[in-house]
Formats: sequence, C-alpha cells, structure tokens
Amino acid sequence: MSWYKSFYFALGLGLLLAGALAPALAQKNAPGNVDPDPEIERKSFQVADGFEVHLYAADPLLAKPVSMNFDPAGRLWVACSQDYPQIKPGQKQNDKIIILEDTKGAGVADKTTVFADGLLIPTGLMPGDGGVYVVDSTDLLYLSSTKHDGKADKREVILSGFGTEDTHHMVHALRWGPDGLLYFNQSVYIHSHIETPYGVRNLNGSGTWQFRPATRELNVFCRGLWNPWGIAWDRYGATFETDGAGGEGINYTFPGANFVTAVGYSRFVAGLNPGSPKDCGLEILSGRGIPDDWQGNLITNDFRAHRVCRYVVTPEGSGYTSKEMPELIKTNHPAFRPIDVKMGPDGALYIADWYNPIIQHGEVDFRDPRRDVTHGRIWRITAKGRKPVERPKLVGAKTEDLLEALKAPEDWTRRSARRVLQERGAEKVAPALTAWVARLDARTPANESALLEGLWTYQALDIVEPRLLTALLNASDYRIRAAAVRVAGMWSGRLSNPLELLAPRVQDDEAQVRLEAVRALVQVPNVHAAELALGILDRPIDKYLDYALWSTMRELEPEWTPALQQGKFNYGNNPRRLLFALQAAGTKDALAPLVKLVQEGKAAPETEEGVLTLIAALGGPHELALVLDRAVDDKVPAPRRAALLAALDQASRQRGVKPEGDLTRIEPLLKSDDDVLRVVAARTAGDWGLQEIGRLLWDYIHTPQTSEALRQAAVDGLAALGGPENIAKVDELSRDEHYRPTRRMGLIALTGLDLEKAAKNAPDLLKALKDGEGAAEVYDAFLQRKNGAALLAAALAGQQLPADTAKVGVRAVRISGREAPALTDALTKAGGLKFGAKALNDAEMKAMVADVQKSGAAARGEAIFRRKDQLCMKCHAIAGCGGQVGPDLSGVGASAPVDYLIDSVLLPNKQVKENYHAMLVTTQQGLSYTGIKVQESPDALVLRTADDKEISIPVKDIDERKMGGSLMPDGLTDVLTRGELVDLVRFLSELGKVGPYSVSKARLVRRWQALTAAPEVSAAALDNPSLRWDSVYSTVAGLLPLEDLPRSGGNAAAVRCQVEASTPGPVVLRLNTAKGLRLWLDHKPVEVKDATELNLTPGVHTLTFAVDLGQRKEALRCELEDQPGSAARVRVVGGK
Repeated sequence: MSWYKSFYFALGLGLLLAGALAPALAQKNAPGNVDPDPEIERKSFQVADGFEVHLYAADPLLAKPVSMNFDPAGRLWVACSQDYPQIKPGQKQNDKIIILEDTKGAGVADKTTVFADGLLIPTGLMPGDGGVYVVDSTDLLYLSSTKHDGKADKREVILSGFGTEDTHHMVHALRWGPDGLLYFNQSVYIHSHIETPYGVRNLNGSGTWQFRPATRELNVFCRGLWNPWGIAWDRYGATFETDGAGGEGINYTFPGANFVTAVGYSRFVAGLNPGSPKDCGLEILSGRGIPDDWQGNLITNDFRAHRVCRYVVTPEGSGYTSKEMPELIKTNHPAFRPIDVKMGPDGALYIADWYNPIIQHGEVDFRDPRRDVTHGRIWRITAKGRKPVERPKLVGAKTEDLLEALKAPEDWTRRSARRVLQERGAEKVAPALTAWVARLDARTPANESALLEGLWTYQALDIVEPRLLTALLNASDYRIRAAAVRVAGMWSGRLSNPLELLAPRVQDDEAQVRLEAVRALVQVPNVHAAELALGILDRPIDKYLDYALWSTMRELEPEWTPALQQGKFNYGNNPRRLLFALQAAGTKDALAPLVKLVQEGKAAPETEEGVLTLIAALGGPHELALVLDRAVDDKVPAPRRAALLAALDQASRQRGVKPEGDLTRIEPLLKSDDDVLRVVAARTAGDWGLQEIGRLLWDYIHTPQTSEALRQAAVDGLAALGGPENIAKVDELSRDEHYRPTRRMGLIALTGLDLEKAAKNAPDLLKALKDGEGAAEVYDAFLQRKNGAALLAAALAGQQLPADTAKVGVRAVRISGREAPALTDALTKAGGLKFGAKALNDAEMKAMVADVQKSGAAARGEAIFRRKDQLCMKCHAIAGCGGQVGPDLSGVGASAPVDYLIDSVLLPNKQVKENYHAMLVTTQQGLSYTGIKVQESPDALVLRTADDKEISIPVKDIDERKMGGSLMPDGLTDVLTRGELVDLVRFLSELGKVGPYSVSKARLVRRWQALTAAPEVSAAALDNPSLRWDSVYSTVAGLLPLEDLPRSGGNAAAVRCQVEASTPGPVVLRLNTAKGLRLWLDHKPVEVKDATELNLTPGVHTLTFAVDLGQRKEALRCELEDQPGSAARVRVVGGK
C-alpha cells in the first residue's frame, strides 16, 4: 500500500462508513489497466527543472474537481461534478461545493467540508461576501451559512437566464477583478438573456461578463473566443484569457475587445500564439516562492495533451507578444487532466486535475463506461530550495495591516487583502485608506504600485477618488498610467471632467496607455470624445490601436455622425482622421463628406484609395462614376486601379449599382501590361454587360500566352454577358477537346447558363480528366444548383468514368450534405466503385485497437497521413499549419481514445467534433453552399468550404440554412489496406503525447509554399503573379521531405516561407544544413549558412530557397532563433 493509500485510508474512514464507497467505485471505473493511485500518476510527471510536485488532496476528499479558488483565509473552495457531462434520467442531482484546508501548514489538505450539495454541474465558484458565488446551470447562486458552521443553509439566486445548450460551455471561471467586480466567462454555444435592475443584458455566444454583486450591475467586458476558460490580470491590471477550444494560446484583452466567434461582429482581435493547442485555466506567477526568471509567467493547462503549459508575455506596442516555453509538467499518463490553476497563500501553485481518460462529450457517448466519475486530485507545485511563503493572516486583521499587505510581492496576498477590505465596507475602511494613501510618496516606483492598489481599493469600495486618479494618470510608470485610464473610463459618469483627464493620455508616449484611453472614451458618449479618440492617428498605429479606435468610432457613431452632417465635427481638418471614422462607421451618412474630399483634392495619396473604395461601397451611380474616373486614369498605379475597379465590380454584384456614363472606358484596361488589372477588368466587363468587349474576352481565352487567371476571368466575363451568342461560345468551350482546363472552365460556367446542356456535355469532360484532377469543381457546380444533381445523374446513366474521377464525385456529394442518391448511384456504377467503410462491431473494434497498439507504426502512419490521395493535410492542421476545415490534430492522440480515432477515420459523421458541423445554405437565387461557419455579421455569413476556401454570402440573400454533418466524407480510407489503416491510427494516437510526435516549442517553419513549375528556379524570388505556388508542410518533427517538392528548371526545386517581425532587429535562421541551398530575403540574395543572421524590418518577409536536388539529400529543417542582445521579435507565419 502506497503512502497515499495508507494516509487517506485513515483520514477517509469516516467518510467511507458514511456511504462514500470511493475505493470500490474507483476500481470499477478505472480506465483499462490504469492504476488510480495518485503516486503512480505523480511519478509519471516530467517536471521543469527546479520544481517539484506533491499531492495536496485527492479522492475521497474530493471527486471530479471542475473549478477552484482560495478565500482570504487560505481555504481552497472546489466545485465538484460527478453528474457531468449529463445527469441520468431520474437521477437526483448531487454535485458539491467543498472546502479543503491545510490546518497544519504541511502542504497537504487534512480537512474537508462539504459546504453545499444538490447542485447540477457547477462550472464555477468564487468565495466572497461571507459565502460563495456558484454557477449552477442557468443560475448564478449565492450560498451562505447563517449558522457559520461550514454548511450552506441559505441559497439565493443572484442572476438567472444563462444558457445551458452545452454543459462545458456554460458560464464558468469566476474571478474577482482588481476593480472588485466579479468576472466570469461564457462559451460559444450559449445564449444568455439576464434580467437585471438596469434592464435585460444579452450575450449570444461567447464572452466575458463583468458583475458588481452589491448593485447587481451586469455588463459584457469582451466578446468572442470559442470556449474561454481562463482569465487573469497582471500586477498592473493588464488582462489575459485562454481558450479551451481555440488555437491561439494566450489572448490579450481589454474593454470592448471582440475575438473570433463574437456574434454580430466582423472584425476581431487575434490571439498571441497562433497554432497553439487549446488551453484551460490561467494564472500569473508572482511572489517569493517563485524563481526570478519565472516571475510574471503565465501558466495554463493543455488538458488534452496532459500538460501544464508556460508562456512568457512581453509588452510590445499597445499589446503583447507571447512565447510558449517548455512545459511545467508533461506526462503520458492517460488520466491526467489539468483544468484549473491558482496561486495559493503559501506561494505555491495549485493544479486541479479532473482525472479522466475520457474528456469529450460531443464525440464520446455520455455513458461510456470508461468515464471516471469518482477520482480527482489537487496538485501542489513548489520551487525547490525555497521556503514556503508564510501564509498571511488577513481575515480579522486590522485595517492598517491589510493596507500594508497591499505592498506584498505576492499577487495572492494583495488581491486577498483588497477583498477583505472591500467586504469590510467603505464606512470602516475609507478613513484609514485616505490616511494610508496620504503617507505614500508617489515619486518612488514601489509607492506608485502601492497607490495603484489603493486606487483599486477605492474602486472596489465604489468610492470615486479624483485626486488619486489624477496623480496616477500622470505616474512615471506607463503601466500604472494605463491602469488608471481604465479606472477613469469606469468612473467617467461620476467625474466632473473625464475628457480633460483622458485627453493627455490619448497622446501618451506609450501605446498601451493610448489604447486604454481610446477605449475609455467610449464611456463618455459625446462628439468631443470621438474627436479626441481620432487624435491617436497622429502617432504610430499598431493592430491593437487600429482595432481599438475602429471599435470606439463605431460605438460613438450616434454622437459624431449628426455633428458631421451639421458641419460641427472637428476632425482637425485631417482627411486621414475623417476617412478612418467614416470607414469605421460604414454608413451612407459618410458618403457626402467622402465625395467632397475627392472633389476638393484633399484626399492624400496614401488615403485616396481607401476613400474611393468606401465611396464604391456606399455610393450610387453618380458617386461611382467618380471612382471610375480614377480607375481608368493611366497616371494612377496599376495595383491601385485594379483595387478600385474590383470595388466597383463588387458594388455591381452585391448592390446592383453601376457607375453612370460610358462604361466602355474600361476597355483599355483589358490591354494593360498588368495581368491583375486585366483579370479584374475582364470580370467587370462581364458583370456590367459590356457586349462590345465580348470579342476581346474570346480572344484572351484562345491566346496561348494568356495566364490561367486571366483565362478564367475571361470565361467568367463571357458567361456573365449572357445572350444566345455568348451562351453558344461557352457551350463550345465546354466541348473543346484541345485544352482541358479551358473546357472545364467552360462547362462550369455553362451550368449557370444552361444546366441541361451542361449536364449533357459533362460525361465526356469527366472521362478526359486525368486522375480526377479538377473534377471536384465540376461536381460542385452541379450540386450548387437546383436539379443539378438529378440532371447530372441522368447524363451519367450507362456511362463509364475513371475510378478516381467517380470517387471525387461521390466525395463531393457527401461533402455537400445534400441528399442525392441518384447521383451517388450513377457515379458508383460509372466508376465501378465498391465502398467498404462499415461500422465495426465490438469484437472487430477490440481487435483493431489491439493491432494499433501492438503493431501500428507511427512513422509509416505519418507518411500515409501526408499522402495527397488521403487529403488529410488539406483539411487538418498540425501546430496551426495545414487545412482549417477540420480541427487541429496537434494533441489528438493525447485527448482521444483509440477507438474514437478509428471511428473518426472510418465514419467521420458518426461523432462530429464541436465547431466542425457543416452548415447547408440555400440562397434566394437557387444556389447551394456547404461549409463550416467562420463568422456572421448582420450583413454576411462566411463559410469555409471543403476545399478550404472562405465564401461570403449576403445575409439578405439567404433563403434557408440548416446544420449538416462533417465536411470529411465517408470512404476516404477505402483505398487503404488494413495494415495502412492501423499505421494511420497509430500515428494519430501518438500526436501530442510526450515523445517524437509532440509538437516542439521551437519556432520551426512548418508551412511552406512550393513552386510548381518555372523555367529557371531563380525566378522564384521575383514577385511574379503568373507563378503557381502550392502549400506543402513539414513533418511533426519539422522536416520538409525533398520528395514532396515539385521539380522546377531541371533537377531543382524552390520553396518559400514567411516570417513576421513585430519588432525590428537581427535574428538567426538555423538550418539543419545549408548544403545545396540558395536563399533570398524578399527579393535580395543572402549568403546562406547553417546559421544565417537576418536583419529584419517590421512586417512580413518572404524567405525563398532554391534547392539543388542533385547536391542536397537531406530534408529541410528551418528554425528561427533569437540573436543574443537583439530586441527583435519574430514569428514564423503558419496557416494553410
């Protein structure tokens, strides 16, 4: 018997006799052969150097911890749910809130109290005000003990109306902010409508709530993220969140920020770590118990991959950069599921371990017997060689002592002292607080920090203190100024001069202060606030400032647009300011001022394109003619003319508006030397119905030197012209046997003109397509149109197709989500296909799982995963690099059981992962679209299609929408042997586990573009739009196999990648070997070495490699490393 078992046997005997038969149940629910002994689990941990892990508490003291927080007395409150993911019908709900105590100061919980039971999946709790706030499904409860015996006997519903559509998206992660308000998160599938004394508050989808219990004021702090399950503030109030279902690591947030999934918004703030695994919980390290080089680090949990993760964030501009560091803990123990993390009163870090081999509830059955419903642990992590911080005695302390505790180096102590002061009340605390503040000399940095704590204490007490606020708005430390600005915004309605206080901070030397100032101005709803906000354009603007100002101008639009119409809006006679405001507003009220700017010649060259583009988006025929004047002016650079003409074409397509006057003025653009301009002109000519230009389009289609982009645009233009003559020409193209790409373009275009004729011509084209290449677009063209599938099925009756071409068709039907059995049957017969993917019975599944674990080879499986015929990389990313149609698979092996992986590969529609259900949309024009919903605004719905392209559908055109299954069609693995399937699943099952298939933290290039063909490989370094580049990806280990590269110019290949420098300076490019390589940085050749120093300016840079395949035999590995002493901050650009 381990020490754990013997210790807890004695401690838990009373509980066992009371009926909590945990050990017996534990054995019954143990996952496979996993021993539930915490000591075995602890020994599996690989812990960062200098740290050690001890067990603080485990079953039977607690079971299934969901959320935890310490109270100021140092007691750990834990929400426990054994009913998750769904209570059984007829079962009595009995989830609990427990209190754990270490009464001896030994670092081990020796006392537990069940404070409350009878709850249903309590997803968050926060002690305070003498009791505890608890999220219990639809309600925020306040539980208290009137007898002060540690047992709740009073239950009050504080707020009600939170959504419960998804049990792990319900409101959660409660935490007191520095302002004394209660913050909590809500996830994407939840819709909440909360009645408050101030009106109904709504949050459709995800976001963060902000609540003052004393007054019942409830507001939304920020919106978006998929499943925000962690929030924390640094010492200066900067706010960060994590996303348990996203992929961007740490998210820097601020009042009014909108992240991906924010309902009703079209522009979002991006996370700091693109391609990062999903993270849950968040804490910031501080205090004497933490090594100096870990101070301020952010700790969170990748519960899918059994990791406790560490990030280092660094201020940059108005925001931050974030770098993921080696893990604090990692393990391959299948049941270690860290989901919450908090600093404790003793300077140690505490981890809540859900302990479960099964974590999914959307993908794995609610009643799967492997679900563990009895175990759970709290782990305590300490730095070796450091004494525990003496636990401060805050409850019952003198007010003066509590104020002095606001100077403590530990965030926990300062927060808890402020909490006790807040609960003690303004009447008792305010006089002492005023005296304490008066004694502090604000000229020293330490006292400035203490004064900020004092300001937050005033805020928590709901006392406005203008003198201290004014002093801190002028603090020497910009972080304190930024924090004071946020307070000023929250107090603005109770200050006599809020704009006077905020105006200097809009022009502050530090960008973070300016960001807070421009967001604070939203709290002062008048035209002068908008005028002040635009002043930040006089200083450098980064992405966060640009977003903050855009958001502010949109929110203040009702204040400044009437003033603008009356000629009373003071934008400093600066066209850039006016343009920014009007672009943010995006309303027709902006039209007249924009036209005036152009007519009076006041639009500066750097802003003119933006002005004209906005006129094109909002104007009528008269205003659009003004834009056309510039688009046909040969003195304007070709790229700008192309952009303006594209804006005019969009106005025609989306609003049915064309410029007045002679539209044939665009004909010379079709003869431009700039191919991009010709492409836009060809499409526009068709959309405008310029029959006179039809002959020129026809000539381009048949000219051998025409680029593929221009040929496609010419076909589209010709089809848009319509009329018998042009339809006949398109029909002729669809039957042209000499040039297959043009024939395919013609047939696709014909489906929109004469569907019956297109169906009649389709079989001959499909027979001619090599290996089914290009067939998907043909099938999609029919599937998008009413009766298209039926007509094509009839045309294929009795025909024979190449097997690959028929398979592409069956796949297209399945992906579309539409019922088209006749077409599927016709394709199956035409291609002689046999589909064998069937659900495995229990015996077959057991045998397959055993084979995966015994004989599967992950290396062979990775090679299969990368094969083009499997389409895996087209739909799935690893470490943020690859397709975006399906979920990132970086940690799938650590999170999903093998049988689930087998089902997902064989029958992808059996269980569809959250966020990846396809949406089927039909428009009023009769067109059909299928894809994953990316975002939706009041104007447009954006879908990501199966070929990983985003399409925007005007909301006004949508006739019907409904949810479908997975975009991954059944049958993709039909071509695999059983052995290959075993290897593929073995590879997937290893992803994310400690070992060779865990994604490295190094800044490796994982997403490349390979040149498909060029007469001379050196041409790859030129920005030539006629060159075709296809995405290729490195292996999990970061190696790009040379056999994956197309040959260009003989025995050579060219690949390129991108890096983005947010701060300029030198950085090291580390190669596994420079042998056989030439390198260009943007368009300039660079001498390439194994370690090459690159001096980068801000922005995105392209690194192009020419590879001599005769000389080089090694795969290509490319990594970015910091140059010692350099301030440069550079990331590798990922994506698809």
